[in-house]
Amino acid sequence: MKLKNDVKHAMEQLHISTLRKHQSKPIDSILDGHDTLVIAPTASGKSAIFQVPALVMHQKQHTWTLVIEPTLSLMEDQVQVLNQKGVRANQISSHHPMASNYCKLTTDGWVPILDLSAPFLYVTPERLQSDAFRKAVKDNPPGLVIVDEAHCVLDWGYTFRSSYLKIGKWLSSLKQRPVVAAFTATAPESYRSEICSLLGMEQPNIYVNSLERSNLILIREDCSGMDIKHRLSRLKDQLKKYGKKGRVVIYCATRKYVDMVSNYLSDQFPNQVAKCHAYMDSDKRQKNELKFIGGKKRIMIATTAFGMGVDVPDIRLVIHFNLPLSVIDYYQQIGRAGRDGEKSRCVLLYAREDWELNTYILCKEEYDEQLRKLLLDRMDEMEQILSGEQCIMQQVLTTLGEKKPNTCRHCTNCQRNRRG
Repeated sequence: MKLKNDVKHAMEQLHISTLRKHQSKPIDSILDGHDTLVIAPTASGKSAIFQVPALVMHQKQHTWTLVIEPTLSLMEDQVQVLNQKGVRANQISSHHPMASNYCKLTTDGWVPILDLSAPFLYVTPERLQSDAFRKAVKDNPPGLVIVDEAHCVLDWGYTFRSSYLKIGKWLSSLKQRPVVAAFTATAPESYRSEICSLLGMEQPNIYVNSLERSNLILIREDCSGMDIKHRLSRLKDQLKKYGKKGRVVIYCATRKYVDMVSNYLSDQFPNQVAKCHAYMDSDKRQKNELKFIGGKKRIMIATTAFGMGVDVPDIRLVIHFNLPLSVIDYYQQIGRAGRDGEKSRCVLLYAREDWELNTYILCKEEYDEQLRKLLLDRMDEMEQILSGEQCIMQQVLTTLGEKKPNTCRHCTNCQRNRRG
């Protein structure tokens, strides 16, 4: 594969020696000015697919790229990695001074003072609704807009982050329309057209890669009828069995479970445990995340939003202490494991009581009937996978829209079928 000199230069800046087969076509698509949707598994190099053309466009066309991320920790991580490579990247967040310093009022009205000379600017979708931000980019709109973790447009936009549903309208308000590219690991076929429509994408090229993660071993254990003491004991046993090397993420359904599991494991594994949930003080939560990312804490106990896209290579164990709300959530969360390609395990501890808890979580929100039915249907898909006897990974990939996926040969069901 012959690479153009400007692409080679961008790769050198990003310290990338070679492009993988699935990266080249979407890179060309973006550089040719086409809107682009990429569906690829975690740890498959999705960031490079937009960072390479962004640097080429910055060099040749003097444009900048806006990257929309779902979480502050994900923004922090991406910006830090780029800056460490010598690539300038800015961010606007509540933790960053640029947040209140990108527009000023003068006798001539609002004057933008936002630094748009860097190739990248990272924001969350809520920032696009700020009048000051709109004014700051009015005369210098981005040449490329990236929506990372694009499944959030649907999964979160209709529930608790409506700003995701307004991205398309903001794009249409710009003086010059940018190229739009969206990336996710989880977009079943029914999702794809709606994501593209909500983002106002025009005749997008869609690239779908296999979501199979052959280095992940999926383990499930039915804890129905166990009291909480025994369930915590099973958690400890799994942690001691599979969590001796590398780092560990334990997902819980509610902050109550996060606190309880954290308190229990802090006694078992002193000075190794951090926790993260939405009701914590934001500064403390971010500090805990950074301690885990930086290797100061080995075990992270968190609710579902933690870790999306965070590139920690040596997570060897992901445990679900409660049943995930959907197959999409489950795949996203097990995707934290084994990003370096090494064998890693994903243990799902579940119980009948979790269905009742999840139903309560969904039904207490004031969702309209259609949305509530959709969310309950997704919960049923997760239940069907647990009650099914065929390969767990195969069932997950089928639900996510993959045609005829292979059996993984080493999940709980595959092992059981082999013995049978």
